[in-house]
Amino acid sequence: MKHVIFKYAWKNVSRRLRITGSLLICVFLSVFSIVLAWGTYDAIDSGIELSKSQLSADVMVYPYEVDISDVSMLYSGITQSVYMDESVLDQLNNNYVEQISSQFYLQTLPTAGCCTATKEMRLVGVDWENDMLLHSYLTDANIDQLEAQEVIVGGNVEIEGKNTLILNMPVKIKGVLRTTGTYLDDSIIMSMDQLRKLSKINFPTNFFDGNNPDTSITCAFVKLKDGISTEKYMESIKDIKAKKVLISSTTQTLQQQVTILFKILLGACMLIFILGILSIFGQVNLLVNSQFKEAGYLKAIGVKRKEIYEIFICQVTMVGISAGIVASVLGIVSARSVVDWIHQYMLLPTSIWSVEYVLVHFCGGAVLTLLISGITVIFLLRKVAKISPQETMANGDV
Repeated sequence: MKHVIFKYAWKNVSRRLRITGSLLICVFLSVFSIVLAWGTYDAIDSGIELSKSQLSADVMVYPYEVDISDVSMLYSGITQSVYMDESVLDQLNNNYVEQISSQFYLQTLPTAGCCTATKEMRLVGVDWENDMLLHSYLTDANIDQLEAQEVIVGGNVEIEGKNTLILNMPVKIKGVLRTTGTYLDDSIIMSMDQLRKLSKINFPTNFFDGNNPDTSITCAFVKLKDGISTEKYMESIKDIKAKKVLISSTTQTLQQQVTILFKILLGACMLIFILGILSIFGQVNLLVNSQFKEAGYLKAIGVKRKEIYEIFICQVTMVGISAGIVASVLGIVSARSVVDWIHQYMLLPTSIWSVEYVLVHFCGGAVLTLLISGITVIFLLRKVAKISPQETMANGDV
């Protein structure tokens, strides 16, 4: 009997393409809008949370001359060639400090000997043995030193092969960083001493604005001892002539921007969701009315009320599940496109895309589909319960 009910329900769906098509679109839009909003926010927020967990430093220090925002300095690979003397490291080091790392920035020159990449990228020179940030990011934990002609690339850097040119110097790609959600994802990392040598070969003296490349750095990262207040440390270094930035404050500022963006996106998607639900009820009403005669006739010839219910439930379930599956998949795919679009206008950490992300959001879409289908079925059964053979005969329909 079950296969007969399914077959009958399928014929009803295929014979009423306008109504069932409209119902399918309404369910699709309702599920798609929520999965899209949720997936977009989750992807962005995961990048922020990743960067918060990965950054072991508390304070970032760099020259006042840097012409990009604190957020851009920390989260983007925008090239910055601004320098200060490394003597600032001694000024930053006091009883509150556990560790200090310094970095020297330069930029690639795509038209003059770098590399297979076609855009400018940030070159980051590091003191490999003392750097507090990089070692935990490596996909290959066996890298214990970085030779002069070796580089490590961020997860977003696209360079073909294991060898390339950096500022006309042949280099070997020694390793790749895991996704960090920070500027390192779009950077090429090499020995600071080697990068300083290359800077003197490839750039004129006035490029460094009077600074000696051999004793210059672009920024410093400070990790404080456990229990030390960042406010207390910031007060102790207030006279140092450089920009001091609390990394936690920078992350919080970015989080607030993302929250505002999400509220706008969620508001638009919720409007679509509510309109979709209201439209679903309207389409279900039309579906029942279009089968009013059939249902009354089936009751008149002795078909059980339960079996009539099952026919209608089967119709709604076929439409709902089909729409929900497609909506969940397209919602996840579209979330990535939306995040990429937002990246063009707003600086964000690298988002995390994984099998777990896809499964969680697909399952979420499936649960939402079941919830919508359940509400629809309840509404449907209330309508079908009102159908009686007597009323159908009285109207001359049977």
